[in-house]
Amino acid sequence: MASCEGEDCTFFSRIPKIDDSSCITIELFMSASSILIDFLVLWGKRFYLVKADVDGNIKKVSNAVRDLNVTHLRDMLLQEQTLHLSKKDSSGSVGLLWLKRTYEFLVRTLWHLSQSTSADSMYDIIIKAYDETLTKHHNRLMRHTFKLILHSLPKRSAFIKKLAYDHDGCERQVLSGAANCVKMLQPIVAKLNELLLEFQLEDVS
Repeated sequence: MASCEGEDCTFFSRIPKIDDSSCITIELFMSASSILIDFLVLWGKRFYLVKADVDGNIKKVSNAVRDLNVTHLRDMLLQEQTLHLSKKDSSGSVGLLWLKRTYEFLVRTLWHLSQSTSADSMYDIIIKAYDETLTKHHNRLMRHTFKLILHSLPKRSAFIKKLAYDHDGCERQVLSGAANCVKMLQPIVAKLNELLLEFQLEDVS
């Protein structure tokens, strides 16, 4: 069995660092999106629908950016609002709204994971994050389906090992990496939320 050596042995240690979130460029957005997609892949094939939904929203933003020929998300939101496109389901604005909500879910999941112990299950960790973020935006059927899928999650120990690329003895590094990832992503999520509130796409509550 491979063992954990140093800090550079986990999913989090290989994530490119995002240093400046003051102006969200498309490049920054795609970097954050790749973290989200890669993390969902680790959840297994049963979460295909969740990953497919995220992929679809990323595509909406990418298509809008290309069609509008912009390099910043603010410009995309402004142009779609001017063209009365921002409320259409296929718009980059709607795609960005749902991605921001999913990023919030990811951040809370990572935070709860970073604070967890062996007594916690992955279901407990993720359902806490879900109840704090996405559940208020989902209808009853979506909530039921999501919670049903959660029962197929691996055990916490198995998931931590996945995050350590099958290395043993890496729990400390994984939990520390999760906490650091939260610190890196929080300013991005806050900036996205600020933008979406400015363009009246997200609820104030």
